[in-house]
Amino acid sequence: MFGLFGCGKIRYNVDFDGYGFKSEKTSYAEGEEVTVIYDMIATDTDYSFYTDSDDVRLKQDYDNDHGYIFTFTMPAHDVKLSVRSRNSMEYDPDINEPDDEEPASPNECIKNENLVFDYYEATVATVGGDGYDEYCLYKYTDNKLVLACYSKTEDEDEKMNFCIVDSSVLKDCMDLVKRNKMLKWKDGRGLNGKRYVVKFMNNGELTRVTSDDMPENGREAFYDIENVLSKAWSQNYSSLDTETWFCPNCGTKNNRKYCMECGVEKPE
Repeated sequence: MFGLFGCGKIRYNVDFDGYGFKSEKTSYAEGEEVTVIYDMIATDTDYSFYTDSDDVRLKQDYDNDHGYIFTFTMPAHDVKLSVRSRNSMEYDPDINEPDDEEPASPNECIKNENLVFDYYEATVATVGGDGYDEYCLYKYTDNKLVLACYSKTEDEDEKMNFCIVDSSVLKDCMDLVKRNKMLKWKDGRGLNGKRYVVKFMNNGELTRVTSDDMPENGREAFYDIENVLSKAWSQNYSSLDTETWFCPNCGTKNNRKYCMECGVEKPE
């Protein structure tokens, strides 16, 4: 629907599918900047917003005073803005799950497009030099992930090892992200001598939260996530200096719990 208002300009409607949306006006001329606020926000709930128009570029922001803030340029037609919501404390098995097709080897999974979770811890601005440790989870199979461990000190090159872990490790990490409401961190307290970064998938995009954003008790959230990943690492990765074995699947010689070439677990 449209109408003519003042100076003969055609105005088009902004419609809302759901409660909680607010805008200064209900109709706009083509090319006008539209601002919409969504403030009906519940705890432990994830929201996704979308329009019915492919030519509308919806820009999304958030602040504690207003809630979600959307801006877009009005096209030459009506626009409907909609919202979907779900309880974020319920694990959705369709989110961040690996592809059905198993890759030829775990090595092929260790690349940015397969990253589903990242924990990074660095020592900064110290007399002894900077160093870091990092755990990354990558897609592998329906119920398995590749857990890669990176470490570096000032005098050494970066070291990387990996193992195969159950997909429940990702669920445990995401439960901590949601429980600590890390998506809403904006306090900006920061730390001296340490830096923490967590990356995780949110609505199909990799979201980054750092210790620069955390609230007063935010450090505990990083500790808890690191504990989940380090426990998974210690349970699934082992270096057997005195015992080697040959993979029955690909023939590779190994000294770890899982074959470094194809990921098969060491036979009993």
